[in-house]
Amino acid sequence: MGVLHILSNPDATASCVAAVAEGDAIVVVGDGVFALPRVATSARIGVVTEDAADRGVGLPDGVQSLSYADFVAWVVGCRSSVTWT
Repeated sequence: MGVLHILSNPDATASCVAAVAEGDAIVVVGDGVFALPRVATSARIGVVTEDAADRGVGLPDGVQSLSYADFVAWVVGCRSSVTWT
């Protein structure tokens, strides 16, 4: 995987999506889950399931449900990461 974009603030969604390049991925965490309807990209997208459940947000089709262990695996599997807060 290329760059992992970690989206934790829904206000940063447009900037995050604009910065995604081919081969990148997005993990949505914390309050970032409120932005899920606006994350329109062909990039691989994962959401920390516990964060979505805590906020009562369902997962759209095509979004991968992640545990915290899965999230760590995505971070380790990427060449770098950017956090959007």
